Amino acid sequence: MAGIIDSGICNLSSVLNAVRLLGFAAESTSDPDALPRYSHLILPGVGSFPKGMESLRALGMDQSIIAAAAAGKPLLGVCLGMQLLAGEGAEFGPTRGLGLIPGKVDLLTPSSAEFRLPHIGWNDVKPVGDFRLFRDLPDPVPSFYFVHSYGFNAPSAAEVSALTDHGGPVVAAVEKDNVYGVQFHPEKSQRCGLALLTNFMTRC
Repeated sequence: MAGIIDSGICNLSSVLNAVRLLGFAAESTSDPDALPRYSHLILPGVGSFPKGMESLRALGMDQSIIAAAAAGKPLLGVCLGMQLLAGEGAEFGPTRGLGLIPGKVDLLTPSSAEFRLPHIGWNDVKPVGDFRLFRDLPDPVPSFYFVHSYGFNAPSAAEVSALTDHGGPVVAAVEKDNVYGVQFHPEKSQRCGLALLTNFMTRC
């Protein structure tokens, strides 16, 4: 069963419905003590990095997420949820993140005004290497739906599992051991998004 973490600043229903549509049991939870009972955890999120971390800390969910990841539980961060996996976010000043994947979240800096912020809409994604989330997707050049102005800067390419382009390379996904993150919204990305969620539930 997937536990969809309810931080109070995320759109739970679309993620919950997508996982259930694929035939997997799933429920939402805002109880930090409940995380051990799930086989997989998904951390969705929208909004700012500081608000995201503030909500997790207010619930006591931050330490529970860190403990679950340390115990080997598969964890998928989606959109802001991926950004919160980083060590630090720069939005509205430095804010400490969960520190599960090395990196810092900074404002995107496209190469020209043609590429507006926020980065909204469908964009092609290029998997880098043989990472489990991106295996056997239905389209040879998968496209996913993005909504964000800040991006994940990883100090090591080893944790970057996919890139997209928005006036320059943008990290679209990260992976480290049992912790995964996608900047896009798989639950809104039709068949490639559903295939990626299936990979998370069956291969991770």
